[in-house]
Amino acid sequence: MAEPSDGPATEPSHGRGSGDDPPPVTQRVLTEGHGTSAVVGSGLQVNIHASGVPAPRPAADQPAAAADRPSPVWNLRPRDPNFAGRGSELAELRTRLSSGGAAGVQAIHGLGGVGKTQLALEYAHRHRADYDVVWWISAEQSGAIGEQFSTLGTALGVLDAQVDSVIAQSKVKEYLRRRDRWLLIFDNAEEPEALRPWLPDGAGHVLVTSRNTSWGQLARTLQLDVLPRAEAVELLTLRLARISATEAGQLAEDLGDLPLALAQAASYLAEFGMSVTDYRQVLREETRAVLDEGQPAGYPHSLAAAATLSTTALGARDPAALAVLYLCAFLAPEPVPTDLLVTIARHADLQLDVLAPLAQIIDKPLQRQRAISAVGASGLARVELGTITVHRLVQAVVRDQIESAVAAELRVRIEAALGTVNPGDPRDTATWPQWSMVLPHLLAADPAHTDNPDLRLRARDAIVYLICRGDSRPAQQLADNLYQEWKKRHGPDHVDTLRAATELVWAYRDLGQFHRLRPLIDDTLTRQIDILGRDHPDTLRTASDLAIVHTELGNYQRAHEIAEDVYRRRVQVLGEDHPDTLTSANNLANALVNVRKFGRALEVAEDVYRRRVQVLGEDHPDTLMPANNWALALGEAGEFGRALEVAEDAHRRRVRLLGEDHPDTLRSANNLTNALGEAGEFGRALGVAEDAHRRRVRVLGEDHPNTLRGMVDLARMMGQRRQFLAARRLAEAAYRKLRASLGGQHPYTEHARTTLDEITIAMGGRKSTGKARRRR
Repeated sequence: MAEPSDGPATEPSHGRGSGDDPPPVTQRVLTEGHGTSAVVGSGLQVNIHASGVPAPRPAADQPAAAADRPSPVWNLRPRDPNFAGRGSELAELRTRLSSGGAAGVQAIHGLGGVGKTQLALEYAHRHRADYDVVWWISAEQSGAIGEQFSTLGTALGVLDAQVDSVIAQSKVKEYLRRRDRWLLIFDNAEEPEALRPWLPDGAGHVLVTSRNTSWGQLARTLQLDVLPRAEAVELLTLRLARISATEAGQLAEDLGDLPLALAQAASYLAEFGMSVTDYRQVLREETRAVLDEGQPAGYPHSLAAAATLSTTALGARDPAALAVLYLCAFLAPEPVPTDLLVTIARHADLQLDVLAPLAQIIDKPLQRQRAISAVGASGLARVELGTITVHRLVQAVVRDQIESAVAAELRVRIEAALGTVNPGDPRDTATWPQWSMVLPHLLAADPAHTDNPDLRLRARDAIVYLICRGDSRPAQQLADNLYQEWKKRHGPDHVDTLRAATELVWAYRDLGQFHRLRPLIDDTLTRQIDILGRDHPDTLRTASDLAIVHTELGNYQRAHEIAEDVYRRRVQVLGEDHPDTLTSANNLANALVNVRKFGRALEVAEDVYRRRVQVLGEDHPDTLMPANNWALALGEAGEFGRALEVAEDAHRRRVRLLGEDHPDTLRSANNLTNALGEAGEFGRALGVAEDAHRRRVRVLGEDHPNTLRGMVDLARMMGQRRQFLAARRLAEAAYRKLRASLGGQHPYTEHARTTLDEITIAMGGRKSTGKARRRR
């Protein structure tokens, strides 16, 4: 957004003070514009100070006496007592400016309202003892710099009175060229070339604040982003004595951690006494209205007014840039890749009047990028290499400016465009970077309420991507939302409703919420059989999932029966090498191991692994699934050396492909633990089991069934290493939790009881009662 000069430029007394205690003067503090972090002071105002320069609070990194001593030539207004955070940025500025060499020029750039001016102000106050001259220059209008240089020259004693800008420029630059303890701050500068003539040589320092990012040829740059959440919370708690840390965190989330919005909210809440809960509700329901309320000191405009002024100015200068902003306003407040923007723009029918200017340049890369950069230069967006990001509150203000009929049409066309954006197979890790960029914008289009079938398809793919990436909780939330809303809008028998249900089953399974599996999958499969028939690919997919559900519930024989039937049907309907058929073959191999048919399990697992290597390659996640089953079958068949070789390879590949904390990697770690134990390498097995257990607790939680299974394997390895007391405590805890959650007859529970008995007997005790068999 456009930032009118918010620098705290004061009208100094003419002439220089002497020593550390200047005579009392009356200062008129002019703050022309708004600050961009916390509170900066009120707009145009008059402050009377008996001592000439008010004593700021001492910085943490300098003695109080030094902090209280005014600089001989100084025109900054008081520092903000509620300044919060930005410690790393302040340290970085100091390191850069004090690194020696020629005059240090540092440009701070970022979104409007992000805190550029306040950071420069805090830096100057914090390091005032290091400078003899500190001068603030409002640089938004380059034509006004000369007058401010003339005032500086008078304060320095190099000019007797106000003179024209050419003389002032020459005299002041000559004076500063021969000195080093000076700091000039050019606030809200727009164009580097317009500022270049005013930059002195020598060993002093220059700070520039700007919305423009194009300072690389003239200065080192520091991009300022929104506040980290902890610092946003600190800012709110400094301003509002009775706000809790939880409330502050929730409010900061709603406000996107933008300093101006935080300060405005704090000002409003402090003045009118509204509760944080009520403010957040109004913010959701009437965003534009609430962003017009609250006038934090130092800001000449509310966030809404400032954004509106900037948008109006942008449209007058560059209508194509305004069209870019309009499109971004309906996407997520996350980086929008230029390619995605182009795709949406091309598909969104640029015959719309608001987008017509963009139609003329959309296929002209240089002009298109010039328009995108213009949005960034206005302070309304952050433009980086290949992306543009608009803050969520700015988006809300911009959307409010668009006529409702036009906004509705834009939404429909953006939904249609996003439905055509296909990053690729969400199961393939090679597509995940593209999915990561596209996902926020798919969700911003609200697929739960769309009438566009292509967007619904992409939303389902997005669930698969989240599940495969290991983000089970977000996957469950998205799947549940889509399932519930589509059931209301399209009915429980609609194909998309049923497909959303199948993805929700997977999310429940990965979260260990086994009690939710049967009701949902039984209902889904019954409806699909009635509507689509038993051999429809969607029906077979759900039937395949039903076999896995029975496996998780411990019904191994029933799971095997279903897996055999689905595999046979898929071979007939889809062929042996179809991806769905290979999935069924992998599930069948696992089912065969569970019913202890190891010979056939080994045959099926090895065959599906080799087929997937041929079709997908060795490093595809779907290839590594049968690799684990193959290793398991090899171990059960007594081929311990080969089983360990395959298990180690699968685990190593999953670590490289998915990371050490991915749920699938942790499953591989479990198989590797067993393979190492069967090969007699108990030391290594214990190390793998301990590491995997720590990770499962952190990733899945203490009570997830897979965490408890891992605890049992860890206890078994501890027992092999004769760590009996610790092993028994761990096995007892796992057995108790598994019995409570899955029941005493579940194979996981039986395996835990068997392991506990083995450890107890090894310690010289008596085993528990009850029949149990060993479960890997």
